[in-house]
Amino acid sequence: MPDIEQYEEEADDGQPLRHLAVAGGAAWVLAVCAVCVILPLYIHPSLACGLASLVTAVVVAVMTGRRKDRYRRGAARARVVADTVRETLLRPLPERIGALGLASVYRACGGRGQVGGDLYAVARKGGTTRLIIGDVCGKGLPTFEDVAAVLGAFREWAPRAASLAELSARLEESFLRHLAEGADPARDTAERFVTALLLEVRDGERLAHMVNHGHPPPVRARRGSVALVAGCPSPPLGLRALRECGAVEERFELDPGDTLLLYTDGLVEARDAAGHCYPLLDRAMAWRWVRQGPADYECLPDALGEILRDLVDHAGALPKDDLAMVALTRMEEPAAALPRPAGESRREDTGQLRQD
Repeated sequence: MPDIEQYEEEADDGQPLRHLAVAGGAAWVLAVCAVCVILPLYIHPSLACGLASLVTAVVVAVMTGRRKDRYRRGAARARVVADTVRETLLRPLPERIGALGLASVYRACGGRGQVGGDLYAVARKGGTTRLIIGDVCGKGLPTFEDVAAVLGAFREWAPRAASLAELSARLEESFLRHLAEGADPARDTAERFVTALLLEVRDGERLAHMVNHGHPPPVRARRGSVALVAGCPSPPLGLRALRECGAVEERFELDPGDTLLLYTDGLVEARDAAGHCYPLLDRAMAWRWVRQGPADYECLPDALGEILRDLVDHAGALPKDDLAMVALTRMEEPAAALPRPAGESRREDTGQLRQD
């Protein structure tokens, strides 16, 4: 496809007379230079060589500067497009929804201006809140169509499915149909799958429901201690060979004041200089928000910021893999909440640690 931008930047502005005037002025300047400059240079050859070198250096500097400016403008446009696409699919989570307070962090591998394979979303069904966090196999732009397929299916079925097991089956069916309809010869469909964690919290109930499709288990912080919410994981979405295994729906306690951390493998697979992975549970015991006890939902973004700082202390930099985290806390009283209006809430991707 032709690159339209190369024509847009050099498009005529519809004023040929002005261009003609500029060309005439330039010709007059050149004529004056020919009389006042070239003649003395003919008499002094050494001065001509020095001036030629100076003019060459100036021309090279100007051309290099123009190329850098065009690159910066192109990179800025690419970042805007990537941010827009990402924010369209990964919609901002509400600070409160139902009985939960929420906060999230997202960073694609490569930093700002990139799109990645991690995903999250939340939906309401009556007095129930349902949430998904997932990780598409692969990195970069090719995985984003799979992200869109999973999020689209979740937003369609989360408010309609009668149970978490049914929602899991609908997501599996939809993703397999997506793989069949959009088969790409350059990508092996056998290696296209999605690890996902589905969570359901019902207003007024202590027990939360979970289906884990091969995803890292959540961490629950309760009264100054942390523990993994382990269970029996189901196969990832899209693995046809294991489709008959089905989903396993499990329950665990989530009391008011408990905080749950959902994350992708970009967190636990971040390595230090010696090659050691991030020891999540060991480091979690030192997090200030864990030691201080129950967290208010307004403190959740600060809690995620503390995790990011600790991750950088361990690895020396933000991970090269995609990274997504969602922190949620159970509130005493449920409160229905709509997504926050754009520009009226704090940024989700606590950007003080963003690495471009």
